[in-house]
Amino acid sequence: MNRAQKIAWLFVITISLATLVSCIAFTVAYFMVGMPKALAGLGFMGIAGIGGFGPLVFGKDKGNVTFDERDQQIMRRAALAMFGASFLAVGAVCMIPFFILGPKASISVSWLPSIFGAAGICAFFAHSVAILAQYGGRKEEDE
Repeated sequence: MNRAQKIAWLFVITISLATLVSCIAFTVAYFMVGMPKALAGLGFMGIAGIGGFGPLVFGKDKGNVTFDERDQQIMRRAALAMFGASFLAVGAVCMIPFFILGPKASISVSWLPSIFGAAGICAFFAHSVAILAQYGGRKEEDE
């Protein structure tokens, strides 16, 4: 397993764990204290930030060639998946309220940082999954 795969696994695990814990905390808080205070459960999404330490934790690979043309192509495709996921997330978050509330409704500007954060989390998750999917078919002796 190379460095990119290790970092991708760290992102997948931390984002999945953060999303799960956040959803549980939000649900429990919603039934205990109500809606405005239940949003505090989303603070557990900060767990996903641990994934940002991946490049520091996993050092450079040993060997003469650590990043070749195939790896560059995998990263390029993963970046395209990342762009697509973030574009889809922003589009969905902006258009779903339009279809539910109608064209005359308005949304507070205070939701914009949340939309930006959700798009970022979707982008990093999609990037990591794309990396793992593309490296998935390799055997140990091929690395």
